[in-house]
Order: sequence, then C-alpha cells, then structure tokens
Amino acid sequence: REAARGERRCGLVGSSAAKRLRADGLGVEVAHMDANAVARWFLDRWPEDVRASDALETMATEFACQGLELDIVGLCWGGDLVRVGAAWQVRDFRGTDWQVARDADRRANRINTYRVLLTRARYHTVIWVPRGDAGDRTRSPAELDAVAAFLLACGAAAIGAADNAPPGSTDRPAQALLV
Repeated sequence: REAARGERRCGLVGSSAAKRLRADGLGVEVAHMDANAVARWFLDRWPEDVRASDALETMATEFACQGLELDIVGLCWGGDLVRVGAAWQVRDFRGTDWQVARDADRRANRINTYRVLLTRARYHTVIWVPRGDAGDRTRSPAELDAVAAFLLACGAAAIGAADNAPPGSTDRPAQALLV
C-alpha cells in the first residue's frame, strides 16, 4: 500500500492451482465467475470497501485478472510451480499431496498462468515466495527457496528482511522480490 500512492492501485494475485497458500492465510479468491465481484475488486477502494484489491485481503486468480491490470501487483507464488534441479515442475494438489503433471498441455498452461500473473502490473510486481514448512511435505522450504533463488538469478531484487536471511534457514521470513 505504501508504494501505491495517490490514485495507484495495488492487489494480490495468485494461481488458481496454488492450493497450499491457504496455510499462509491466502485461501480467499475473488469469485471470477461473478462479474460484480471482479469489478468491485478492481474499482472499489479500501478502506471504504474491504472487497477492494487494495484491502489486500483477497487475491485474484489468472481467471479474474486476465486482461486487466493494477499499478502494483503482489504475486503470491504457490507450490504448483516449483524448481526441481534446473527445470520447472508443474504440480496439482490432489487429496493430501501434490501430483506431478505429466501432460504437456497442462504443464504449458500452468507456466502460462504465471506469465499472465507476472504481467498484470503497470509499475511494479512484488513476488512473495512463502518460506514453506519443513514439517509439512506439501510446503517444502527447499523447493520454495529454489524458486526464490531462480527469480533472484533472473534479476529480481530481494526486499525487506528476507534479503539478509541465509537460504534454507527455518526462521527466516518469506522471500519478497521486486521485479
């Protein structure tokens, strides 16, 4: 919100398949099939309306934000697209665990989902990569650290306290990266 001065708008976006963001308090999505809900999220203002994007309480998925932009976007990275070795791994959350997507179209669509999410900002994108939880097999800190390391290697800049924490540290905050 601090960066969204004046009439600039901010908001959170995330993949519709990033189901384990719920563990970090991000389970509420804008109802993309409800045109009124999407319009309120993009047009109304906080604090007058807590449904507004800049209330930073709900996130829009790729379906709700397709073709629309905000001035500053907070992309909440999920465990549905992680780095394993030198490659991206696409996963779907089924039951109680992640399942690796084998279908080429499914993999291409998920990568495209993140392309859509990464291109929703007019001015800045802040990418939030959760720290994970070593005690939860669905939220591996090593996999999420690998995503953050890759994005940093691509030119994203670490912001906040996360830039001083050692990689793999269990007491470090989530990675926040500025693109």
